[in-house]
Amino acid sequence: MIESERHKQRVTEIVTRWCRNTKVEPYLRVYDIPGLVSSIMDEFYHVQLCCGHLVNSIDEGVDLEMDNDDGGVSCGCYCKDCAEEYKKEGAREV
Repeated sequence: MIESERHKQRVTEIVTRWCRNTKVEPYLRVYDIPGLVSSIMDEFYHVQLCCGHLVNSIDEGVDLEMDNDDGGVSCGCYCKDCAEEYKKEGAREV
């Protein structure tokens, strides 16, 4: 699993547990906890890759190029897990 996704899940669990223990959960809207978790994650993971996953720096991404259906070529920077999946589908590392 992607590091940022693992940490996001863990932070969500911690914040949710804290809200239950402090008894503020009934006063929260549906999007309050996800919004808070997103703000926390933005402090630690600054770069969003083409696959939508977050990393600390662009160096953690893998540059790929893929052929489009219209004959063109698309390029992008993907996390290691997504890059492996795209390579199976014919993408090339640059």
